Amino acid sequence: MGRSYKAENKLARLMESTIVHYIIGSLVIANAWVIGALTFYKPEEPMYQFLMAADKIILGCFLVEIGLRLAANGLSFFRTPWNVFDFIIIVGSALPLGISSEILRALRALRLFYFIEVSARMRHVVQGFYKSLPGISNVFVLMMILFFTFSLIGILLFPQAPRFADVGSSFHTLFQVLSGDDWYNVLRDVTKYYPYAWVYFYLFYIIMVFVILNLFIGVAVSALQSAEEELDEDKAEEDVGKILAEINGRLKAIETKLK
Repeated sequence: MGRSYKAENKLARLMESTIVHYIIGSLVIANAWVIGALTFYKPEEPMYQFLMAADKIILGCFLVEIGLRLAANGLSFFRTPWNVFDFIIIVGSALPLGISSEILRALRALRLFYFIEVSARMRHVVQGFYKSLPGISNVFVLMMILFFTFSLIGILLFPQAPRFADVGSSFHTLFQVLSGDDWYNVLRDVTKYYPYAWVYFYLFYIIMVFVILNLFIGVAVSALQSAEEELDEDKAEEDVGKILAEINGRLKAIETKLK
């Protein structure tokens, strides 16, 4: 029993080693490249057959990886959502499920998120984005309120303009203005009926672009800075832990010599 436990620990350490991460990362990139390259060829072409063979080999490697990780961690493997996602995508694409397996094969490109799992900095970027969601949601609600208000104002100010016939068309018009997609033609269409419409559009653009969108950016940047500070603190704690472990090792060596 003790030997099995140690073997599992060794296997778990092996699967978390740098060399294994490099190998899996290379396979993930190769898998994404093969899936993308398959779109350039038809099934009857020799290159398509070659790429399909390469895809099966890569899938086999992924299945071996999943098997080893299961053997190393047991049922605790499924405690991590990323591992569950990996298991469904890889095992599902290996099963003969017809169009479903084709979709799962395409979804294997999402394994590129593997680099987020193994990179501390990328994890903190995602964590920063996650922390910014409450602030972003508040700004989004504020933006929707302003959108709705400006839509109603536009309908009341420009009743004869087709672009402000109802709330739906008004929303579409304002979104086109906000995205900058040929918005000057929108302004010109409305000023045919109402020459003063430029005041409304300029006010909307200034408020939404220079105020609301900058709030989005400010919330996201603040969250990323917070995540960066946490990463620096984690590194400092890790360095302190290494120093303490080295000191303890030297003290034990001195104690052994004294004995």
